[in-house]
Amino acid sequence: MDSKNWLGEINSLRAIAIIGVLIIHCTDHVVNKLTGLTFSLIYIEELFRFAVPMFVFVSGFILHNKYKSELPMKNFYKKRLTVILIPYLIFSVLYCIVNSYLSLIPAPTLNSVISSIFNFNAVGEFWYIKLILTFYIFYPAIIAYYEVIKDLSGIYTPITLYLFLLIMYLFGLFIPSFKLVLYSDPTFRYLIYFLLGIYINDNYNLIYQHLEKISITKVILLSGLILSLPFISMFNVVDERCSTQFSNLIPYYHQLALISTQILHICIFILCLHLLLVYKPNIKILDKIGEYSYGIFIIHPLFLNFLAVCIFPRSSISPTSLNFYIILFTSMLTMSYFTVKLMLSYGFTTYMITGKNHSALK
Repeated sequence: MDSKNWLGEINSLRAIAIIGVLIIHCTDHVVNKLTGLTFSLIYIEELFRFAVPMFVFVSGFILHNKYKSELPMKNFYKKRLTVILIPYLIFSVLYCIVNSYLSLIPAPTLNSVISSIFNFNAVGEFWYIKLILTFYIFYPAIIAYYEVIKDLSGIYTPITLYLFLLIMYLFGLFIPSFKLVLYSDPTFRYLIYFLLGIYINDNYNLIYQHLEKISITKVILLSGLILSLPFISMFNVVDERCSTQFSNLIPYYHQLALISTQILHICIFILCLHLLLVYKPNIKILDKIGEYSYGIFIIHPLFLNFLAVCIFPRSSISPTSLNFYIILFTSMLTMSYFTVKLMLSYGFTTYMITGKNHSALK
């Protein structure tokens, strides 16, 4: 199977990722009191934290698939930066206005709007746009690094890529000055997933054959591991939100949580790839959600804030109830999906959300 015929599976991965992102953002509203509901929602949040790594993985896969033979620098930067920056700039200004109306921030000024654009903080979710822009800008250097590692390591390339970054990251946990550099920006933390996307595209046929051969027993064992690993990393979140000290009871907890989290994400990637490539589920709504994923990501904070700040408090829907999170998720996804679908029907709004004119999408 040729990796160029992988569009359906890629859209499914995008759909799974954006659904995960929305679930994570819903659980941000968990009350800071340790209850059974709080514990369960934090577990779900940790389980779905693979969402951003999966988006990064897909970006690495697609870029290498498109530019594996040559990299026309001018066209590459023009296309990638336009598609990302135009919607980002438009919606950054929009969120400064809307969030001021919702009393989430002071009234915007020209300086505050410019500052929010340059700092990628018009809404909290926009840190991801800074992350993906960084990968696009440094893609030529990243692919050169990958080629060097591949030439030196051969079949051990994925192990070498992972261990080198893991060692650097673990150093950051023990050396304060090193930690400041590594932890001040999320780029380094997500680089392994971008490189993994490049590696899988580069070795697609071989990996596809291995994924096909995974037995049902291994799928069950992998699923059990996936369901177990969030219990390790979630205690850090429980401590932060509920002022507990569970993580202090476990020696080298932060190192253990780091390793377990990355193993969790890679296991989820393997399971998703296996299920999509072997069973090829033909779910049209999933394909459409994947196709609209960037638009849903850009626009969903509007509905998240509107529902959580304006609608739910007036409807007596409390974060102490499970219904709050179910209604918030389904409403946010539905409203975002149909808004993007509607916007893609008109020229100017298509340009707002994709950075392309309407005819270019046909």
